[in-house]
Amino acid sequence: MQGIWAAAPYLHNGSVPTLADLLNPAAERPATFAVGPAYDLATVGLARQQTQTSFVLRTTDCSDHNSGNSRCGHEFGAILKPAEKQALLEYLKTL
Repeated sequence: MQGIWAAAPYLHNGSVPTLADLLNPAAERPATFAVGPAYDLATVGLARQQTQTSFVLRTTDCSDHNSGNSRCGHEFGAILKPAEKQALLEYLKTL
């Protein structure tokens, strides 16, 4: 997990833009997001606003697991309290 903070987007298919989004239930993860070099240290991942690119990645919801770009699964941190999620993000930044 060394350098995980710098490996956005996340999941095997790159369907989740930030570690903060990854800690949410799949249904609450962004359906679309811009992909580019701008980084957000607070959410640990791709910044919502990307000024150097116009590419937008569209992901699918849990109704289409076979799409290749589903944002579902891996709900490891979804049950954590907000303070616990923040503490986990801060720890992951140190790796």
